[in-house]
Amino acid sequence: MRRPSLRLFAFAALTAGVIAAEPVRPWPPIRGELSGQLALPQIPGFPPLAWRIEAQPLSGAGLVLSATATSPGLSLRVELTPPAGDAPGTWRIGEAKIDAASWWRLTIDQAGIKSLPDDFAFTGQLTLTGAGQWRGAEASGAMHVTLAAGTAGSLTQKWTATGLGVDADLAIVANRAAVRTAQVKVATIEFAGLTARNLLLDVAAADAGRLAVTRAEVAAFGGRVTLTPFTLDPAAPAVISVAEFSSVALGELAALVPQALREAQGQVAGRVAINWSLQSGIGPGDGALAVSPAEPATVRLAASPGLLTGRSPPRIELLPSFLGPVGRWFSFENPAHRMLQRIELGQSPLAVESLRVQLYPDGAGGPRSARVDVVARPTGVGDVLEKITFTVNVSGPLDQVLRLGLNDRAKIRVNGGK
Repeated sequence: MRRPSLRLFAFAALTAGVIAAEPVRPWPPIRGELSGQLALPQIPGFPPLAWRIEAQPLSGAGLVLSATATSPGLSLRVELTPPAGDAPGTWRIGEAKIDAASWWRLTIDQAGIKSLPDDFAFTGQLTLTGAGQWRGAEASGAMHVTLAAGTAGSLTQKWTATGLGVDADLAIVANRAAVRTAQVKVATIEFAGLTARNLLLDVAAADAGRLAVTRAEVAAFGGRVTLTPFTLDPAAPAVISVAEFSSVALGELAALVPQALREAQGQVAGRVAINWSLQSGIGPGDGALAVSPAEPATVRLAASPGLLTGRSPPRIELLPSFLGPVGRWFSFENPAHRMLQRIELGQSPLAVESLRVQLYPDGAGGPRSARVDVVARPTGVGDVLEKITFTVNVSGPLDQVLRLGLNDRAKIRVNGGK
């Protein structure tokens, strides 16, 4: 059994820098160990932490302390040397492994982060290494953090992220950690019925603890979507940016509106404003998409009898209807009616000239969540219709894609100017 005096010496070595009023003297050769269990009932949810400290003499005059701590989902090994004279003490994390599912909630509660949804979930394996200096109760230095096989999501907000990976360098100043640089990769993201893959984010430190996202891109809709640079506050994550679409397949966009479009072909590109926060979800934004000249875009409407012909009578009457048979004698067939009927039944394709997109917040902001204005023209030779403009309205929350439909009537130009 080790003598109690050795344990007291080891414990004194651990806390040497705290008592700043006492002069620092060379440490005598000390060898010993302390162990125990730490419980912090004042921190709700903090699990019991088993710890062990070993004291070893350094060559010459000095001391090194090796500390380990284990708990469900946590394994930590740290080496400490106490301050000596004017030289500060040193610390080094040999390795720390943290199970994110076990510790993320406790961590954000202690950090005072309140912006996450109540059912937010986070999993993955965090690994930390680092080194630095310490004196008294203050530490500084640098750390490297990686996250592997991570997942995140919220059922209420209808989104999930899988294959989440993080590689970050942190600066430790006065016991506070701040991101210097980081790269985030996500294999798959599902949100509001949409699927995106291969998300890549490059992040750097910005003012006031915020993060500058210098690169953000993802594969979606058969093409690539890139966000313009934006600033992110980790305490209240939100994105205000512009999404730039390139080589996006119109057919994949059409799949989101099965009640409006029967099929679509071609590619589009353009920009759409993004206004999103982790607390509130998506906000209002608008933008425009243009058809790729290299691949003309066409659409066929889902069968919607009366959508277009409801405003275009089969015959055009020159005299008032109260004249009866006389009025019908002075009427002629509407040349646009049959063409409009074929379009509204999905029998005749339309060549798309432009699309305009507007996004609305879910809930009380209005009956619509999104609106898409389409300008198109018939593709047949000799068609009497010059151009047709119609609106696709998304009703209800954005995630309820099965409720999409054509709600507004169409505006029609017959052999008119543009």
